[in-house]
Amino acid sequence: MISQVQVMNTLRPWLGEPLLQALTPLTADIAGRLNGFSLRRGGEEMADTLDSLLFRAVRQATDGRMLAQLPDGTFVRVRVEDFSVMADELMLLPFEQLPASRESLQFLRDYSMRHASLSALRVLYTRFGAMQSPDELTAIASVVRSCYPAFRWQGWLR
Repeated sequence: MISQVQVMNTLRPWLGEPLLQALTPLTADIAGRLNGFSLRRGGEEMADTLDSLLFRAVRQATDGRMLAQLPDGTFVRVRVEDFSVMADELMLLPFEQLPASRESLQFLRDYSMRHASLSALRVLYTRFGAMQSPDELTAIASVVRSCYPAFRWQGWLR
């Protein structure tokens, strides 16, 4: 079960605590939506919905300024492209709960290709590694290292 706290922890590096507190009702809604995730309904619609919900809520909460205060006190502008990254980071939560099955493996492979999802690649690498060949794992690691900034994968990619 995905909790509101997990959602808030996922968004905190992007939005900071003050803005995140203003979005508390949204984070509860997002947790509920993520708990309703299923392979049959696919992930693209969920990720797109999260992207839109976050964008609208941040725009409204900041009166269009799109500024977030980070833990060190600095302010950063939340960019439009950041919302799709946040949505993908949130998708990691249900992806990590998928059963270790061939169906889940194929879903994550397909999703990672169609949606350019680092979260799907992460779960393929960390949870489904035993179900893949060494060459497949090397390919995933290569794609991740070449396509994503290091701060997004340093903690889990060998």
